[in-house]
Amino acid sequence: MTKLIDNLSLACSRLRLFKRAVDASKKTVQIEANYAKALLQGNSFENMGMFKEAIKAYKQAVRIEPRDAEANYNLGNAYINVGMYKEAIEAFKAAARINPLDAKTYYSLGNAYGKLGNYNAAISTIRRTLQIRPTMSGAHKSLGIYYGMIGMYKKSRELLSQAVKMEPHNASARYNLAIVCLELKERNDAVKQYNILKNLSPPVADKLSKVLQN
Repeated sequence: MTKLIDNLSLACSRLRLFKRAVDASKKTVQIEANYAKALLQGNSFENMGMFKEAIKAYKQAVRIEPRDAEANYNLGNAYINVGMYKEAIEAFKAAARINPLDAKTYYSLGNAYGKLGNYNAAISTIRRTLQIRPTMSGAHKSLGIYYGMIGMYKKSRELLSQAVKMEPHNASARYNLAIVCLELKERNDAVKQYNILKNLSPPVADKLSKVLQN
């Protein structure tokens, strides 16, 4: 009888452990489902240009899974789209802490600093981007622009020239390269970019033409 009671007690104990495991599993599944739903809603709102609604959805996703880099990164992008740059910076910082090897997070963070006119922070952050992904042409372009903003025109020209070499059809990179060339009194090189832009992007060429006429 004693052995039977012991076996029954052990069985009940195992049953309780099994129930706890099942309950925990159900809770995990529910959390994951709620997170996926919030993230999907955020993506849908963002695709429709409903950025305030996207922010609410992404914030919900972050509350559910605060250690998820994707939710924090998406929240940062949604903040950018409504001009909330300080909030975007905090969201991108959170994403970078969770995934410190994601180049696009540092790139977005750097550009958010740039939106606020904090060019030194933008430069140091986007340099981190290029340490992780040296072939990102957009990072070369942004970094070149920010160096130009602080008057380091030779460094700016070097980076923008690299961006143009990596992405020859990038009209924005060519325009900014021309502007830096003018700052360096290299008008012929600026005109060269203008001649390329006339075929590549007439609207950007027209914009540059007005600068060249001044």
